[in-house]
Amino acid sequence: MKSLTPKSTAATILAFLPAAQASLPYAKPTVRYTAYFRLDKTSQNIVEDKLGYSEATWNNFGIARVEKKRWSSLTSNERDGATLLGFTEGTWNCYINHYEDFSWEELEDMGMTQHYEGLGWTQAHWENPTDGEIPYTEARWWGQLTDNEKRAANGICFFEDNWDKKDMNPNPSFFPHPLPNFRYRPWDELNSVTQNVATNMMGYTEESWNNLGTSLAEKNTFLNLGTEQRAGAMELGFYTHTWDCFM
Repeated sequence: MKSLTPKSTAATILAFLPAAQASLPYAKPTVRYTAYFRLDKTSQNIVEDKLGYSEATWNNFGIARVEKKRWSSLTSNERDGATLLGFTEGTWNCYINHYEDFSWEELEDMGMTQHYEGLGWTQAHWENPTDGEIPYTEARWWGQLTDNEKRAANGICFFEDNWDKKDMNPNPSFFPHPLPNFRYRPWDELNSVTQNVATNMMGYTEESWNNLGTSLAEKNTFLNLGTEQRAGAMELGFYTHTWDCFM
């Protein structure tokens, strides 16, 4: 390797990288892929106070409300926090929002529709996400995507960890994800705040709480919960992985 010229060294490195990895349009903002407990105190304060993350929403990709916003839709406080963490408009829109807050026409003007089309999206899917079938790739893990689909995903700043929504929460249990112990406490052992959230936001009754699997909410995946139910689940301490795994 030492005998290679700078030009051939760069070419050789790129040749050994997977094609999909080499096509990411921006360098990864490593701070976003760092578990909450590994962030320094200053960064923890920024993600909570300025960007509205909790530890659970930081440790899981794509569920924090702020991640549904493009850069220009952020409040001045949110944009300040994102900037302090090292984000730019380009890296935020690509790695955090994945251009989901853009119209199809805007994506066309930016040359981004090719990436979504490579993942099976059409304008109809984009504009009416609740109508009909979703693109087949939405139900696939990274390892199930073809090389062309991985390249398309890279174009909108997806890679294995954020595509598979890697869970960065510490997990001392032998389960795939941390056990939501609170869900296995009897109703009469819950505090009044938890009971109110479970009742008013999630639709639980004392009977359905005490009998696992009987609540209508538990028939849905996390992302298929209604907006208020999903907010209630997060208020209780659930997130995508723990709800889908244990409920």
